[in-house]
Parts: sequence; structure tokens; C-alpha cells
Amino acid sequence: MATNAQQNTFFWLRNFLILGQVLLWVMASTLWNIDYPSKVLVLTGLYFAMNLLLWVFQTNFADRQVFINLLIDVTELSFFFYLTGGASNPFTWFLIVPIIFSATVLAQKYTWIITGYSVLSYTLLIKFFKPVSMSTGEMEGMNHNLSHSTSFGQHLIGMWLGFIVLSVLISWVISGLIKNIRRKERLLLEANTRQAESEKILALATLATGSAHELGTPLATINIIIKELLNDESIQKHHKMLDIMESQIYRCKESLTQITASTGTTQAINGLVVTVNTFLEQVQSRLIDPDSQKIQLNTNHKNDDKLHIDKTLVQALVNIINNALESQATEIIIGTEVKEQKLILLITDNGEGLSRGFGSKTTSEKEFGMGLGLFLAKTTIERFLGTIEILKTNKEGTQLQIQLPLTQAGGI
Repeated sequence: MATNAQQNTFFWLRNFLILGQVLLWVMASTLWNIDYPSKVLVLTGLYFAMNLLLWVFQTNFADRQVFINLLIDVTELSFFFYLTGGASNPFTWFLIVPIIFSATVLAQKYTWIITGYSVLSYTLLIKFFKPVSMSTGEMEGMNHNLSHSTSFGQHLIGMWLGFIVLSVLISWVISGLIKNIRRKERLLLEANTRQAESEKILALATLATGSAHELGTPLATINIIIKELLNDESIQKHHKMLDIMESQIYRCKESLTQITASTGTTQAINGLVVTVNTFLEQVQSRLIDPDSQKIQLNTNHKNDDKLHIDKTLVQALVNIINNALESQATEIIIGTEVKEQKLILLITDNGEGLSRGFGSKTTSEKEFGMGLGLFLAKTTIERFLGTIEILKTNKEGTQLQIQLPLTQAGGI
């Protein structure tokens, strides 16, 4: 719809311009006794035909097409003014209109090209001056050559210089204003996106806290039943399996306790400063398989490098590595290095790959997947002024890069 509106605007503005050119030709011959050549009407007719064809057949109206259309407009106006008195035509100022239009709708690089082209056209109109003929009342002794009319030549040069200054100012000021407006719109959109994500996270946190309380009772019931079964000597051969179930239930209860205990606490909100080694140890201890032989750690940071974390940041990295463990990866390489006071974590696996749109998904694509976990991981990392980027993802595996700011000595 925006493209159609812009195309219609071009069409009707050109029609008004064409109408104005026809009226100028009629008024020149009837009121001012000036004979414009018939080429003027031919030029205007061709311009109208082109305008009609573009309106009917041009479907794509992106910036490049708008730019080309404005170049055509400047070219037509230049030829029209050349045939109707050149720089002495009082309407040559109209060459500034394409500049204004370009400054409001196009990128700055296009606007400067349009400006340069318009200034060049105006300059050529002065250099290649073609005087118009008078049909009646010829003025004897009047020389139409600009070089013989000092005052008139100075007048045209002044108009030319004014046109250049005004063109540059319009291109600079309007383009700058439009650029600032677009930047503010982009920042507003980003702020709205962050607010929407924060509202999602708040809703998820509320549900998580409520679910943690609700799951406590059934887990306690299951735990009691397992203890009763462990006391039953008749099923002693199943005791090993029951022990595993009991340990898993304990782990579930521990996770639920952390959820309810950390909600709203100072540590959950403000976090704490720890060494990178401590951070990595906390992440490893919470993996679904902490002792997995698939994980290889290649560190290239100092032992006293520190960063600001909380439990949510630890869980964010846990979710990412767990996702790699669950993607049938046989090897997961976690590398660390420090560049420009930032910790760079490079996580590479040879699993099934990851969707590039993982950061915007709030539902899982896997039966027991972590699509939601990855969304929360991305949001959490960005909350700590970090970034996460997929460097590679295909059937041969995934490579993720995470950047987190390190703290200065003594804290943040």
C-alpha cells in the first residue's frame, strides 16, 4: 500500500507539472508575445506518455526506482528550461523540487546525487543559453547574448549561486532531520520489542513460580511412594532403578526450590561478580550430563578475569549447551578468549543444527526441547549487555558466539 501511495503521488505531481508546462506555453504566446518552439509541446507530450506508462506498468517502487524517476524529472525540466529561455526562465527554481522530494524519501547518498545533477543542469543552462524570440514588437538594438549584458549576467549568476547554496542546505538539513527521525523510530521500535520481551518473561516467571509451588506436592507424593518401595524387600532387584528415580526427583525438587527462592531476591536481581572459571564451573555443574565426555573446554583467559552474573545467566548458558547435548552431537567444543574487555565464548558442536530464528521463538520444536529455553537465553544475555550470534548452523553442526562484558578490577 505504501508503494502504491508513493507511485500515485509521483503520477499526480507529474501531471500538475505537465499541466503547468502547457499553461506556460499558452500564456507565453498569448500574453507575453513569446514564441516558444514546438519542441516544447513534443517534449511535454513525451513526458506525459512516459508518466502514464510508468504508472501502469511499474510495479516495483523501491528507493532505486524512485531515484531513477527523479533523475528523469530533472532531465525533462532541464530540457524544458533550455527550450524556454534557459537560466533566464523565471521558473528554473523548480529544479529544487526533486531535491526536496529526494531528501524526504530517499537515503542521503541518493539525495546528494540528485543535488549534484540539478546543480549541473542549472550550470549548463547558463553556459548554453538559448534566447527566446519575440513574435511582435521586436526591440532593436537589444543583444540577447549574456556576455553583452553585464547587469543581467550578474543577476543570473546570483540566481545560480543562490540555487547552489539553497540546494546544499536543503539536502543537508532535511536529510539530517529525516535520518534522525528514522533513527528515533528504530530506537522506539527496539524499545517496544524489549518491553514486549520483558512482558513475556514476566509472564513466564509468574507461571514458573506458580508451577514450582504446584509441582511440590506431587513430587513429594512420588518421593514417599519410592521410599515405601525401597523398604519392600520383595522388589529388591528394582532398588537400583528406584534409587535413580529418587535422585532425579531430588534434582527436580532442588531446581524448583531455586526457582521459588531466587524470585525477587537481591542476588537474582543484582547478581554478583565472580571469576570466569567460577562461572564455567557453575554452568558445568548444572548440565544434564556434567561429566559428559562429549564436552571439550579450551580456555584462553586469565584466572583473575571476572564478570557480573546471576543464576539466570548461568541457566542461559546451561540451556544452550544442553541443547547441543540433545541435538545428537558427539563433540561439543567450548572455547574462551578475551578481546577488548569482553569474554568471548565460542560453542561449537556437530549436532543436527539450529534454526537461525531461535531468538524469537517462545515455543519448542522438539518433544522435550528447549526452544523456550533458547529464547530466554538470548534475552538474558542481552540483559547483561552481551550478544549472541549464530556463526554457522547446518546439518554438520552449530557454532555460536557469545560475548559478555568483563568487569574492571574491583567490580563494576
